[in-house]
Amino acid sequence: MTDSRGAARRPARAPMPRRSRRRWAVAAGVAVCWALLLAVTGSLVAGTALLLVLAALGAGCVLGLRSMGVNGDHPWVRQLAARPWRDGQDVLRLGLRHLADVFVITPAGALVAPNSVQLLLSPGDFGALCELMDPTLINSSATEVYEEQVAARGARWAGPGPVEVNVTGDLSVLPGRYSLRQGPLAQPGPRPVLLEPVGGFRHARDGHTRAEARSASTATGLPTVAESAGPAIPQLRLVTGESVVQTRASGARAGRGEVDLVLPQVPTVSREHARFTFADGRWWVANLGRNGLTLNGVPLVAGQALANGDSIRWGIKPDALLSRVEIG
Repeated sequence: MTDSRGAARRPARAPMPRRSRRRWAVAAGVAVCWALLLAVTGSLVAGTALLLVLAALGAGCVLGLRSMGVNGDHPWVRQLAARPWRDGQDVLRLGLRHLADVFVITPAGALVAPNSVQLLLSPGDFGALCELMDPTLINSSATEVYEEQVAARGARWAGPGPVEVNVTGDLSVLPGRYSLRQGPLAQPGPRPVLLEPVGGFRHARDGHTRAEARSASTATGLPTVAESAGPAIPQLRLVTGESVVQTRASGARAGRGEVDLVLPQVPTVSREHARFTFADGRWWVANLGRNGLTLNGVPLVAGQALANGDSIRWGIKPDALLSRVEIG
């Protein structure tokens, strides 16, 4: 593939910002609702009045929820914002179509493309994607798509260095969603031990065992590489009444089926209910079951870090099985 930076420059065409796209989507939805109300009522006045009433009711509901503390960070809202019907490939295609969202428009009107971009997926979507494609191939293909978009829009590069699109998992991204941001290029150094996704997280590859790998953070603060030498994984214990199960293996599954951490046989516990992964010096838990999982009384939406003494309820019902976490 020829270098798009050497191609003939086309007139710069800035992409529509995501906020503008949302506003247009809302406006289109309001127009459709108004047309439906006009068709049902057969009156311009009645249809418009009914639309205003519905808008007032919606605004009142939103204000009421906010007064109760239900905001964008609430687990209910985050669960509604997720798109679980999208698999990793769907999210990747969607993110690649909108790589131009990271372009910057200078005060002089020039369109500038960052040399480095990070495309963040949820850990589960990223793990499913890496089961189908090698991460290196994913990144190289995403970089080609990015270069084509830069050439098509007539943008100029922010710097003379190499171009890189890094696709990775991030705990803050919801299932079925993606996030784009500018990112620094990886600095040269010793060859790292790559981390492969396991149930929404990453474990060490390249001939090293999980216990030998220690997560390190890149300049973005994400656990993406590991060093071969490091402290042993602390023991994780789940105390459930008189039952105690423990492990030092990153990626251990818990449930009532054929898993690493076998829990009491109760209906609220799924056969594979959760996965425990050691990364970035901490134990993390991710839900795998259909009955849900609550950590310290809060429903688990994405992977969460664990601390000694945390409580895990195997389900969202108040009477679901309860376990205490002991680390060390």
